[in-house]
Amino acid sequence: MTPTDPPAAHRPHATPPRATPLARGRAVLTSEWIKLRSLRSLWTTALTGFTASVGLSLLVCSSYRSRWHHLGAQARAHFHPTDTGLGFLQITALFFGALGALAVTTEYGTGQIHGTLMATPQRPLVLAAKTLLLFVLGSALALATVSAAFLLGQSRLTGTMPHASLTDPGAAHAVLGGALYLTLTGLLGLFLGTLVRSTAIALSTLLGLFTILPVLVDDLPKSPAWRHTVPYLPSNLGLSLWHSHIGFLVRPAPAAGTLALYVLVAAAAALTLLRTRDG
Repeated sequence: MTPTDPPAAHRPHATPPRATPLARGRAVLTSEWIKLRSLRSLWTTALTGFTASVGLSLLVCSSYRSRWHHLGAQARAHFHPTDTGLGFLQITALFFGALGALAVTTEYGTGQIHGTLMATPQRPLVLAAKTLLLFVLGSALALATVSAAFLLGQSRLTGTMPHASLTDPGAAHAVLGGALYLTLTGLLGLFLGTLVRSTAIALSTLLGLFTILPVLVDDLPKSPAWRHTVPYLPSNLGLSLWHSHIGFLVRPAPAAGTLALYVLVAAAAALTLLRTRDG
């Protein structure tokens, strides 16, 4: 030790620099993206949903083309190519809800969530990172799925029968509305998965909410109570965003706001439970 060196007991201890909120958020986003992109079940579900959507659109539109000359005048008058080409959305919503659920329930199933919450004690930050990544990924995937299925389906409606293009009035709005519906459904699945912490329970709940419940209430008497509740089911709000020829539907703007409110309520509930219970 040279004469100029201070005694070891009096040397100042170097303190590591504190991470800024921006750096911490970037690190959590990076970690969550690595986990998300390595999740095979998520990409398998996304690919299956895309393939099923395109296949259903092609199948339905091809069926109408083959039967067009045999349809009566009333059936032809009620045929709307945009609505017909986007009918697959009623099923595709389940795939996107499953995407959202898998983004979080897989961690609970493997126990990886404990390591995640130990590494990032700021639990709202973890949920915010998952939400942002799923929103970006889900939006891109939803727009690609709806656009591809719509364009390929309409390509089957040839000849003298009605068909639509994205430049037709209302067609682009329907495609964007369908993509928004799928994106919000994916976020709803994410928060539902956070609430129940189980893939099976989350998927069963989505199936009941988006498929079984609408069928059960559809045949009930159309009372004032029915008219003030059934149109506001998530699946019917989704119909409002892409379907333009059902009389009981809510208008698109209120439907989008109400569906977003569903997502916000689920997000608040998920955040509350995530902050108060063990991982």
